[in-house]
Amino acid sequence: MKSKWILQSLTFMVASALLLSVVTRVGGPIFEAGRPVSAAVFESGKPAELNDDNLVDGLSTIELPVPIAKVDVNRNVLSVDLKVSEEHFNKGELYSGIAELISFSFERTSNIDQLLLRLVAEDRWLGTRYLLLAADVRREEWSESALEELRNAGDKELPKELRALFRMTETHLWRQGVN
Repeated sequence: MKSKWILQSLTFMVASALLLSVVTRVGGPIFEAGRPVSAAVFESGKPAELNDDNLVDGLSTIELPVPIAKVDVNRNVLSVDLKVSEEHFNKGELYSGIAELISFSFERTSNIDQLLLRLVAEDRWLGTRYLLLAADVRREEWSESALEELRNAGDKELPKELRALFRMTETHLWRQGVN
C-alpha cells in the first residue's frame, strides 16, 4: 500500500515537470534567471479590448512627452488629459505624443471608436487649469498618412485640413506658445 502511494507521487511529479516544460515552450518562458517574466497586456499586432481593468497597463506602454493628468474609458470612448508645463512645452513633441495616443487608441485596441484628448496647463501658484488644445478623433475618420503628418509636424502650425480631420481646437494660449 505504501509503495503504491510513493509510485503515484513520483508519477505525478514527473508528469508535472513534463507539463511545465511543455507550457514554457509553447507560451514562452515563465522564469528567466530565476525571476518571473511579465507578459505584455497589449502586444503589438493584436488589438485588445481596453477597459478599466487594463487601462493603466495599456497606457503605460505609450511614450508620451508629458504626464497623463486624467484618463477615463467609457464604453467605446477614451478620454485623456495631458498635463503640459512650461518646461515641457514643445509643440513638435506634443504633436508626436498626440499621434502616439491616436495610434494606440485605434491600432492597438478593438473597442475604442473615439478619442477625446485635451492638453491642459496648470498654474503652479494658483492651481488654475487652462485648456491649450482639444481634439476629438474618430476611428472611422483618421488615416495613417494624417498620423504621419501629425508626427512630423514639428513646431509649425498644423494645416487646416489636418486640424479639421482630428477635430482640433486650439486656444489662444496654444497659439502663443504659453508664455
